[in-house]
Amino acid sequence: MATAASRRIEAFLVGGGLRGQFSELPLPEILVHLRGTQATGILTVVSGGARKAVYLKDGKVVFAASNLPNDRLGEILIREGKITAEEYDVSIRTLSKGKRQGRVLVEMGALSPKDLWEGVQFQIKEIVYSIFRWEEGQFQFEESSLPERERITVDLDVRDLIVAGLRKVDASGKIQAHFPAPDLVFEPAGELLATLEPYEQHVLKLVDGERSALEICQESEIGDSETLKALYAFAAVGLVRLKGKKVRPLDQDFVPEEEAESVLHAFNLMYGYVFRYMVREVGPIAEKVLEKYIGGLRERCHPVFTNTRFQKDGTLDPGSIERNLNQLPEDQRRGRLVEALNELLYAELLAVKRTLGLEHEAAIIRAFRQR
Repeated sequence: MATAASRRIEAFLVGGGLRGQFSELPLPEILVHLRGTQATGILTVVSGGARKAVYLKDGKVVFAASNLPNDRLGEILIREGKITAEEYDVSIRTLSKGKRQGRVLVEMGALSPKDLWEGVQFQIKEIVYSIFRWEEGQFQFEESSLPERERITVDLDVRDLIVAGLRKVDASGKIQAHFPAPDLVFEPAGELLATLEPYEQHVLKLVDGERSALEICQESEIGDSETLKALYAFAAVGLVRLKGKKVRPLDQDFVPEEEAESVLHAFNLMYGYVFRYMVREVGPIAEKVLEKYIGGLRERCHPVFTNTRFQKDGTLDPGSIERNLNQLPEDQRRGRLVEALNELLYAELLAVKRTLGLEHEAAIIRAFRQR
């Protein structure tokens, strides 16, 4: 039976490979697919004037190339302090047809054979890692035999590359669109990667098949965005798998059966209460505290929260919510609204718990139940 991941890939299949946009199929999913199919060929990626190529053999990365000057071996060796600028210039002047700069540097005595091999491997990894930071671009994979001209190659596991590549991505950027929803529950799956950093192992140990992504963020010591980025990486490479959604104790108690207007009113009562509670406990900074926890939520709940902001009393503006809902098919409006409002409520409760403590969150929930 086809998995959700394989069904997503089907839309990008072309004769002899894949083609599409990173905005529609991110790099981790592409590489995982190529690893799973043990593909051999060249993955070419283009963004603006930049063009990079990743060579795979039997699902493993063996080489990479780039048209950017900063990705050239000589430039990298200078940045890493392996050669001097003078040695670089001399090697360029003495290049002859058919020779590569690395060989010339070894023949000059500026570089040892060991340093050359390590430098090329470092170059390949850096080219691949740089692609993870691209927020847009086109990709194409073509099945083919690899060029025999490349003498120095690597044998890199795609899973290690994905985790290391995502490690270098800004967790506050567009990658948040791929973060797991707060109510998703993951369970361990697959063998532990030896290349995980200690802080990543810390997050992975919190995945127990019971905690939601929101609860893992609560227990994690590295902050919400970095924790969610780690969970995204783990899910991408198969270290964890989705078990289901966390049952929310407030869902059935506080979601009216009426139309969207009544649903929003019920939630606004709770948002206003949380805001007043926080102002009473921490003062005027309450607004900034809450904003910190819900900032990334607007992107994930698009389009319900598009251009929506809190009012001065901590409630949502009904007019902007209504305009957003009108852009959705009528049969989807209530479901999408309830999902988005619930995520916002639980983000606020997480803010209370982490700022004031568990007893304050419990006090707010008790107040909700007594209303």
